[in-house]
Amino acid sequence: MEVLAIDASDDTVLAAIRRWVSLLATDDVEAAVGFLCPEGTDRMATNAPDLRTWIGQYEPAAPLLDLPARVTAAETAGGPMQPVREVFRAEDGTLLSVDHSLPVNGQWSELIAFFDAVPVPGGLALALRDMYVA
Repeated sequence: MEVLAIDASDDTVLAAIRRWVSLLATDDVEAAVGFLCPEGTDRMATNAPDLRTWIGQYEPAAPLLDLPARVTAAETAGGPMQPVREVFRAEDGTLLSVDHSLPVNGQWSELIAFFDAVPVPGGLALALRDMYVA
């Protein structure tokens, strides 16, 4: 599990999510699951088969390629859609959650991963709360 500093900046948080996306893009789903906070029974994707299933259920629509959904590298993602990268904080600046688009088949998609920030020893970890077309 990756632990972020309690006062991690938005850029640091988004960089962590890009690392998670990179794990998915290289098909290292086990590592992607291990990257996330496993705590809480209301979280999704606590194992690699679950995460693969959630991603595989996404059906890319035009203009995405007509292929099964596969998360690809964020650094090279293109397309007409602008990625969602929203960091939500409490009034005191505490990280609450993050919404982030996933690049699918080489293009930014409307498939959004919703993360919660979970307090853990030494800081905060990201827990995947849900993933759906927003």
